[in-house]
Amino acid sequence: MSSRLVLPVALACAAIALSATAALGHAQLVSSDPPDGGTLTTTPYTLTETFTEELTPDGSSLVVQSSAGAQVAAGTVSAQDDKVMTVELPVLGAGQYTVLWTAVTADDKAIERGTYKFNVGSAATSPAPQPSEAPGPGSGQDTGSGNDVLIALVLGALVIAGVLGFLFIRNRR
Repeated sequence: MSSRLVLPVALACAAIALSATAALGHAQLVSSDPPDGGTLTTTPYTLTETFTEELTPDGSSLVVQSSAGAQVAAGTVSAQDDKVMTVELPVLGAGQYTVLWTAVTADDKAIERGTYKFNVGSAATSPAPQPSEAPGPGSGQDTGSGNDVLIALVLGALVIAGVLGFLFIRNRR
């Protein structure tokens, strides 16, 4: 590669790296208490979720629903730690509950969403997870799209192709 190509190719590679990093900058759920599929034996209880990035209270939320779909509690980003969301659970009856979370990162306002389930009651009466069930959005996984990375890679490839095309045409003159 000629020395005239080194700088443009290096700049194109840097642009790809930066765009891929920005696309991967979404908050991911690291842990929750209770965990996905976990059981609380008593309530009231403070449910907590910890994320990989700082969150903004504008748009970040936790909603807890009963098995019938009724909202039983709602919360947002903790005042003590902006990587944590909390919700105060009231006295809840025995059964399965669903947590729906939305995390909005403070730095780039990227939005991620996910759900998971927990049980209230004695561990002996809680339904055990079935081994044949495939993990899905209810398994504590976030439900964000993987298209962000693909878009960044395609844009990066277009930038490199454009730079190399420009240099090829310029060098033919």
